[in-house]
Amino acid sequence: MTFHWVDITVIILYFLVILFVGFYLSSKRKAKSESSDIEFILAGRGLTLPFFIATLVATWYGNIFGIGEFVYSNGIAAWVCFGLPYYITAFLFALLIAKKIRKSDVKTIPEHMELKFGEKAGLISSIIVIIITLPAQYILMVGLIFQLFTGWTLWICIIAAAVLSLTYLYTGGFHADVLTNTAQFIIMYLGFGILLIYTIAAYGTPEHMFNSLPGEHLSFSGGLSWQVILTWFIISFQTFVDPGFHQRCAAASSPKTAQRGILISIAFWVLFDTLTLLTGLYSRAVYPNISPLNAFTTLADNVLPVFWKGFFVTTLLAVVMSTLDSYAFITAVTIGNDLLKKAKLKIIKGVSTKYLVRIGLIITAIMSVSLAIILPSALQILYKTSSVAIPGLLIPLTVSFFKRYHLSKSGAVIIMLVSSGISLIWTIGRGFTEKLTTIGKLFWEIEPMLAGISISLVLAVLLISKVKNNEK
Repeated sequence: MTFHWVDITVIILYFLVILFVGFYLSSKRKAKSESSDIEFILAGRGLTLPFFIATLVATWYGNIFGIGEFVYSNGIAAWVCFGLPYYITAFLFALLIAKKIRKSDVKTIPEHMELKFGEKAGLISSIIVIIITLPAQYILMVGLIFQLFTGWTLWICIIAAAVLSLTYLYTGGFHADVLTNTAQFIIMYLGFGILLIYTIAAYGTPEHMFNSLPGEHLSFSGGLSWQVILTWFIISFQTFVDPGFHQRCAAASSPKTAQRGILISIAFWVLFDTLTLLTGLYSRAVYPNISPLNAFTTLADNVLPVFWKGFFVTTLLAVVMSTLDSYAFITAVTIGNDLLKKAKLKIIKGVSTKYLVRIGLIITAIMSVSLAIILPSALQILYKTSSVAIPGLLIPLTVSFFKRYHLSKSGAVIIMLVSSGISLIWTIGRGFTEKLTTIGKLFWEIEPMLAGISISLVLAVLLISKVKNNEK
C-alpha cells in the first residue's frame, strides 16, 4: 500500500486515541472504584450491556487476514464455515451456560475447573488456556501492519506493537481492555463500511460483482467437501471453552446481561461478516490474481482516497489489537491468578493477585514477542495448538455447569489428558503419511481437533453418569 502523509497522521491519531482511552479513561474509573482484584480482573463485575457487546464482538475477529483469504479463495463458503456455525454455538452458549458463569463466584476457567474437579484439573486447564490465548500470532500481525506503513525492521515493529498494545493493561486491567475494545468496535464497523461504499461506487452494485465471480464462489460449498464443512461446524464448539466468552460473562453486571449480550452480539457478528464477505468477494472479482491474504489491503489501496486509506489501516489495527489485548490479559490472569498465586513461592508470599497478574502480563509480553521475533514461521504451529488443547477442555468444562450429570475428578483428568493427547498424536502423525496407502492417508487427514473431540465424546459416555433426583 502507498500512503500520503495524511494517512500516516490518521494512523498516529488512532494510537493516541487508544492510549488516551486505555490510560486516562480507565484511570478515572479506577479512582471512582475500589482497587480490588475483582476490579482489576473483571472490572468489578459491572460490565453493562453496551460495553459487554462491544468488547465481545471486537475480540472475535483477530485473524482478519485469514478471513479475507477464506472469502477470496472460497467465496460464500467462508460464511458457511466461519460464520453460521459460530452463530449457532454462541446461541447455545447464551441459552445454556452464560447465566451460570455469572452466578458463580469464580473469576477464570482454571479456577472453575479446580473447584469442580480438583487441583490437577485446574493446573491442566491453566496450561490449556495459556496455549489457546498466548497472543504471539496477533503481536506478529500488528508488527507486520506497522512495517507496512513505517518500513522499519520487523523486530522493531513487533516490539512497538507489544508496547503500544499492552502497556495500558498493566495499569488499567480489564477495564482498560473493555474501553479500548469499545473504541476499536466503532472503528472496525466504520472502516469496513466505508470500504464497501467506495467499492460499490468504483465497481458497481453487488449484483454486477456476483456476475464476475467463478460459479463455485457463489455456492454454499465453495468447492469444499462436506467433511470439511462438517469439521468447521464441530470446531465451532470451541466457543464453549473460549476464555474470552467466560471472562466477559463473569464480568457482566448480571446473569441476564451476560445472556442478552451474547444474543445481541450475534446480530453484530452477522453484520460484520456481511461487510467482510462483500468486500472480499469484490476483491476476488476485480483482482483475480493477487495473494488471497492481500484481499482487503489490495482493494483498499485501489479504491480509498487519502485519509480513508489511513483510516482503513487503523481498522485492521483495531480488529487485530482488540483480540491481542483481550487474549494477552487472559493469559496474564491465568499466569498470575491460576499459576503464580498457587505456586506457594516465598518471593510472592503476601503479594496481591493484581500484582501477580501484572507479573503475568510481563511474562506474556516477553514470551509472545520472543516467539514472534525468533520463530515467525512457526507461529502457525502455535496457532494450531488450539486443535490440541480444546478437545481436552470441551466436555469436562461443559458438563461442570450441569448438576444433573456427574463426572469424577479422575474422570475429568483422564478426558483432558487422553483427548488432547490424541489430538497431539494426530497433529504429529499427519506429517508422516508419505508411505501410507490412500486409505491410511485419508485416515490421518481427519482434523486433529475432530479426532480429539471424538475420543472425548467416547470417554464422556463411559465416565459421565446422570444424577438421580437432581431436581430436589
